[in-house]
Amino acid sequence: MVMSRGVPAGMLAVLDQPLHPVMLVYVDWPGGAQRAHSNFGTITWGGHDWIGVGSMGGVTLPGEMTGLAVSDGMLTLGGLPEEIDDLLGLDPRGAEVLIYFGLTTARNGTVLVSDPVLAWAGYVDGMASSEGYEGAEIRSTITLPVVSRSSQRLRPAAYHSEADQAAEYPGDTAGRWLTAALARTTAALPKW
Repeated sequence: MVMSRGVPAGMLAVLDQPLHPVMLVYVDWPGGAQRAHSNFGTITWGGHDWIGVGSMGGVTLPGEMTGLAVSDGMLTLGGLPEEIDDLLGLDPRGAEVLIYFGLTTARNGTVLVSDPVLAWAGYVDGMASSEGYEGAEIRSTITLPVVSRSSQRLRPAAYHSEADQAAEYPGDTAGRWLTAALARTTAALPKW
């Protein structure tokens, strides 16, 4: 059988047995990467500890789409305010997000059957937070919209300038010609 997403042999071997799925989420959070998983306890994988958030976390993946519209997904994490406050102090917009799918040896287990499979990659497109009561305790929740490609709200920026081109390819005038052509085109646009 050929698998298009590169499922490891260890995972293929247990697909005919009762499955115990787990989602592992990596966010390249400013100030330190955050690694969490959908079960309880700690999973050690890839040389890192992934902390279980159980029912305090949630993942909604954006659909695979074509076209210009960006389809948002959502990551949520809830907990006590003192656990969440440190994360709220930094803006994660643009942080890389990797979501893996794996199988554990037992229900809500912490031992992986094999290496997880990368299910989705994208970035954080903003952050919101809220507080509410759960019984007598205050609970904080962070909500992160995640997208798999550039947002239309972002301004385009040049990452390769004429100076970069000249430094890498001395004597090349393509950057200068392109800059001049862009300036002429922009000048010719009607002003409203």
